[in-house]
Amino acid sequence: MSELEIKSLSKAFGGVHAVRDVSFAVGKGEFLAMIGPNGAGKSTCFNMINGQLRPDSGEILFEGRNLAGLHSRDVWRLGVGRTFQVAAVFGSMTVVENVQMALISHSHGIYKFWPAAASQHRERALELLAQVGMREAADRPSRELAYGDIKRIELAIALANDPRLLLMDEPTAGMAPRERNNLIALVKKLVVERGISVLFTEHSMDVVFAFADRIVVLARGHLIADGNAAEIRDNPQVREVYFGTGKTFAGQAS
Repeated sequence: MSELEIKSLSKAFGGVHAVRDVSFAVGKGEFLAMIGPNGAGKSTCFNMINGQLRPDSGEILFEGRNLAGLHSRDVWRLGVGRTFQVAAVFGSMTVVENVQMALISHSHGIYKFWPAAASQHRERALELLAQVGMREAADRPSRELAYGDIKRIELAIALANDPRLLLMDEPTAGMAPRERNNLIALVKKLVVERGISVLFTEHSMDVVFAFADRIVVLARGHLIADGNAAEIRDNPQVREVYFGTGKTFAGQAS
């Protein structure tokens, strides 16, 4: 059974067709990678699923409900988590306060006057930080942390609404090879334990082929391939449009 079904999704900006008639599904508990060269339409597709962009046509079915046109806040509250290519947290707040903010928002709480809200959901926030290996840094100012640790905080925040679907836009961008493999291994461990479905974009092919259950490939707004790592690696059209002639997937991390 599918957690997410994308049906004939399209989006144009003026005369530029960023996404054209794209259809695919994400199964329950599946770790699905979306790859493609720059300009393939990956971020546009993500932003439509997440509610940041309204599609021109098509359906975005999450557990049977069409999300097309919903505000991103409403999509999040329905159980769709999201991390971004460039991680960002509130540097003036501590690590745990950043996670508390997400928990308060999910519970429809009020955080206008932060001193009164500082104790809300603290224990749950600490549990989430422990799961991503950041419990010991809970009371440190977020601005003091390394970028890899910020990515872990962002993951804890993304899990704060108990998502059944997690969207991750280039989760390892800006990270060294060892860091990115450690982060994706952690993500996969957590989502397998929770039964969360994941759709992620990624430029690092070592991450994609090591961790994805299945891969879909976009090029110039079209879906051109859908299969496991071996099928995608051996697909001549993918080789041609994604890397150009004469190149292979081995070692590609652009």
